[in-house]
Amino acid sequence: METKGNPGKTTAIIAYLALIGWIIAFILNNKDKNALASYHIRQSLGIILMYVAVSILIRLTGIEILWLLYLGVLILVIIGIMNASNEEEKPLPIFGEYFQDWFKGLG
Repeated sequence: METKGNPGKTTAIIAYLALIGWIIAFILNNKDKNALASYHIRQSLGIILMYVAVSILIRLTGIEILWLLYLGVLILVIIGIMNASNEEEKPLPIFGEYFQDWFKGLG
């Protein structure tokens, strides 16, 4: 994947590829800190934690219709990847600002 503008673009995109992608992006960004990658690593961690919360909620309640929340998580992943590929530090809808605040020590 070629990046012409920001060298952290690839790392930022990788951060959204499930937990393993987040771990890889976190490790890559620790070598050479990049503001874009750090921003998206924080956003992606929030999405991962949302996915875990939805999974726990579905298991605890047994309410099958809650699987639709996974669709919301998927939409956030797609938005995050689009923002990273456009090299934008744009927060995810509703939760993005919170993720930046909660995880400000990361990246």
